[in-house]
Amino acid sequence: MLRSVKSWRSLALCLSLALALPVAAATSADVKAAIGPVRDSLMTMLKNADKRGPDQQALVKSSADKVSNLIKELNVAADKKAKLDEMKKVWADFNKVREAQVVPLILAGNTADAEKLVTGEQKERLMTIIKLCDELK
Repeated sequence: MLRSVKSWRSLALCLSLALALPVAAATSADVKAAIGPVRDSLMTMLKNADKRGPDQQALVKSSADKVSNLIKELNVAADKKAKLDEMKKVWADFNKVREAQVVPLILAGNTADAEKLVTGEQKERLMTIIKLCDELK
């Protein structure tokens, strides 16, 4: 019995220490680094008919979800709040177009229209995100 009490105490101590450790907030550099995989996974899906299955679709979504989560975790100074709000809006627009237009066009085989979106307005959105990341440093 004494041994199990010690084990529980040790476990409780480990858990309390783990919970007490500070969680590092995301940085704009983290967001910027995560943008590449978003574009790469989408371009892979666009350019390779054999890469449009569930695994690639999941990769496209998970890479975008990572950026979404990083942006949510960003903490900026009050004087940079407007830049962060702009980033959130641009990113929301990117995701909306990706989910509602780009991926459905690719899956339907309409790669010409999908490519226009990806290399046009979607590329501009990602470039804006990158620019905002630099401004939020």
